[in-house]
Amino acid sequence: MYFDRTNNCWVGSVSLGTDQQARRIRRSVRDRDYRKASAKLDELLEEVEAGRDVGNRYTVADAAQDWLEHLASSTLAKGTVEELRCIARKWIVPGLGRTRLKKLTTEDVEVWLQTMTAVLATTSIRKRLGTLRRVIKLAQAHGHVRDNVADLADAPRGTEGRPSKAFTLDQDQAVLRASMGHPIHAYLALTLLTGVRPEEARPLTWRHTHLNPVRGVLCSCGTVHDKDLPAHVEVWHSVRGGGDTKTPKSRRTVALPRYVIATLTKHRTEQRQIRAEHGWKSEDIEYVFGTRYDTPEKAQVIRDQFRAVVVRAGLANEWAPRETRQSFTSILSDLGAPIETIADLLGHASTTTTRTVYRRQLRPVITTGAETLDQVFGTDFLNPE
Repeated sequence: MYFDRTNNCWVGSVSLGTDQQARRIRRSVRDRDYRKASAKLDELLEEVEAGRDVGNRYTVADAAQDWLEHLASSTLAKGTVEELRCIARKWIVPGLGRTRLKKLTTEDVEVWLQTMTAVLATTSIRKRLGTLRRVIKLAQAHGHVRDNVADLADAPRGTEGRPSKAFTLDQDQAVLRASMGHPIHAYLALTLLTGVRPEEARPLTWRHTHLNPVRGVLCSCGTVHDKDLPAHVEVWHSVRGGGDTKTPKSRRTVALPRYVIATLTKHRTEQRQIRAEHGWKSEDIEYVFGTRYDTPEKAQVIRDQFRAVVVRAGLANEWAPRETRQSFTSILSDLGAPIETIADLLGHASTTTTRTVYRRQLRPVITTGAETLDQVFGTDFLNPE
């Protein structure tokens, strides 16, 4: 530690050896206050001893780029990886990229988050903060920074997100009619009338789709059933990482309504004809809603086709494919189905999840009990003749 009279400050330096040209590599700290300069020097020595990068040119953009390269080898689903890439390139790099990672403060992160409050919902802001935390965490693991300042920041409240909604029975029927003759009709019939999630429907295979009652067939659960099973789909896969469903309870076997059976039967015949006409694989087709290459259809293609059908049905273009599941819940509830049955069909571990997530779609007043008892204890019971 020495006093630099020219700049009127205390300077402390650490030698890091020599470079390829045998020139001494030094890192220095400085401050006009001796105690502060000494504290900075102690921190620098601590970083050297811990094997951390003591350079000061590594930026948030550098950290994001390293994280994106690391992300390419992760086990996350492809769609999740693309979403995280988009967040890093559209939000983190433009907003914080030029900041040197060691100089980044919690206040910098909070100011960055505040710029999102006018355009993003709270959940979206949280997702971007979570992504930044993952970027810095990798930089920590590689010795570029000591602390993850993003861990100390809280996501502010953003705009009000659009709550999920459900089709009425008339709208449900209108959407199905509008989709007739279009590739998405069979997909909508299945999701609207069984509650299967979009990420479960897209990778559904014909091997797991049984359009006739079956006996003695090996099920996805590994059991050969000795009783006749009605036509059903075995919902055991999704497009999530590893191909697993959202939760273990989500693995379920769902019986098919007659309309879905007829629609899927017709869809399979037309699928084979269309693929044969175009010279595509037409035998041993794997995916029910597959592409020309017999791979699961992309989510964006489903969204585009779904919104086009919604417009043809005379509805506003503000619906999402995931709301077919809300519609299924709402219609079953209106028809008096017990919440336990709805929870099983949705693949929920308990009715608590069903009540919490689909509270807007569940029948607000349960009238089944009153309607049943009215048949026995009507008004005549109080006023006998």
